[in-house]
Amino acid sequence: MLSPSRLGSLVGQGAWGHHLLQVVTTDSTNRLLLQWGRQFPQPLPPGTVLVSTRQRAGQGQHGRVWHSEPGGLYLSVWLGSPPLRHSLLELTLTLAWGVVDSLRQKLGIPLRLKWPNDLVVVDEQCPGSLRKLGGLLVQSRFGERGQLLGLVAGVGVNVNNPVPAGGIALAEILGSRQDSTAVAAWVLQGMERGFQIWLQEGFAPVRSRYEAWTVKPQVQWLPGEASATVLGLAEDGRLRVQTPGGQILVLSPDQVRLSYQASLASGPSFPPE
Repeated sequence: MLSPSRLGSLVGQGAWGHHLLQVVTTDSTNRLLLQWGRQFPQPLPPGTVLVSTRQRAGQGQHGRVWHSEPGGLYLSVWLGSPPLRHSLLELTLTLAWGVVDSLRQKLGIPLRLKWPNDLVVVDEQCPGSLRKLGGLLVQSRFGERGQLLGLVAGVGVNVNNPVPAGGIALAEILGSRQDSTAVAAWVLQGMERGFQIWLQEGFAPVRSRYEAWTVKPQVQWLPGEASATVLGLAEDGRLRVQTPGGQILVLSPDQVRLSYQASLASGPSFPPE
């Protein structure tokens, strides 16, 4: 469990994490917070954080299961029903950028991004491979008339927990056990900063910085194509790829899957458009 008093002092009065809910275990903090957000026992203030020591069915991109063993950080933030002036993909990218920016500054680790929502480091034993430190998932609930009823952003970060093959924890990167409450504060500070940017201007203000930290992954799956080359990001955050026949496609996350093998040549990860 996190220390509520320490978390409150680290994030500051009124910041994300000042209102904290904690459970020992749940299937998914995102699912539970979407349920509680409007009913617990009154609507929760935006920025309320739900933390679980363990998740039985943590979720990742494409419905993948996120292994959530004790010792990791598993939290979701209730975002309420903000105006959707910019897309939820842009929100995902901007939040992920905020988390990476904060952890790089606070911990001094070479954390990078794998589009759209993975936090990764390069495998020192196999430089072309990536190891996953964490991930971020934005989920929403809409009413029958299309109105936004609730929005949550969930984050999982391997801190001191055992990890599956292909994963890595902060304790391994830094060589010692880490303070989960401090890590939670840094994650929340990065997310809140990213959220405020998205509310006002979308993904555009951080696009170049997101791309600077993004690995250039290989395409693992693309319907109708045996292979494709990743070119970079479109202005709205979608992925630009080129097929062997020279066709340029602009894809959302549900249209393509990327592997954990990447080109790590020096210079910007993505070339300019």
